[in-house]
Amino acid sequence: MPKTWGLAGCLVVAGAGPVMAHSPVPGIEGFYVGLLHPFSTPSQAVLMIGLGLLVGAFDVVKVRWLLGSFLVASTAGLIAGFGTAEIDATMFAAAFVACAFAALLPGKTALAALGVVAFGGLLIGAASIPDDGPMRDRMFTMSGSLVGANVGLLYLFGINHWIRELYTWAWVPIAFRVAAAWVGAIALVMLALSFAEIAPQG
Repeated sequence: MPKTWGLAGCLVVAGAGPVMAHSPVPGIEGFYVGLLHPFSTPSQAVLMIGLGLLVGAFDVVKVRWLLGSFLVASTAGLIAGFGTAEIDATMFAAAFVACAFAALLPGKTALAALGVVAFGGLLIGAASIPDDGPMRDRMFTMSGSLVGANVGLLYLFGINHWIRELYTWAWVPIAFRVAAAWVGAIALVMLALSFAEIAPQG
């Protein structure tokens, strides 16, 4: 049996095609490209996860305001649309701040969390502007990005809340705080790397 599995693995490796680091998903375009866009780059994915960990620590009553602020801010960012490459570092910084609140003050300082979530939504919206093309196609893609970002954050909160409700062990909130610390550390490392890339070479 081990030889059979080894042979099968060799056949899979031998039949592998070329790999692209960042390419569109085959067969997915328009609205569905936008739907996946908020999680398509490291800066956006880390920011969305950080915001999800921050929002997930609040109760349902307060989280309505947080999700509402994200919706308004992401719409405003999408309308403003000031590019993607220039704000990657800002998104990593926002992700770190969100994770710091989630790790150190989970479920507290709702007003500060509101500001962080709104700023994160503004960045996600601004990073969701598609390339130049027909206005109709751009509108479809941008509407997909708006839905993907807001539904994505809602799902992140829902999963977080579901786990906390289902497993009431004392270590579960601690595990979320540790996860927030790890994601925050990743965001901080990526922020440092982004500054290293733009620093002038001596």
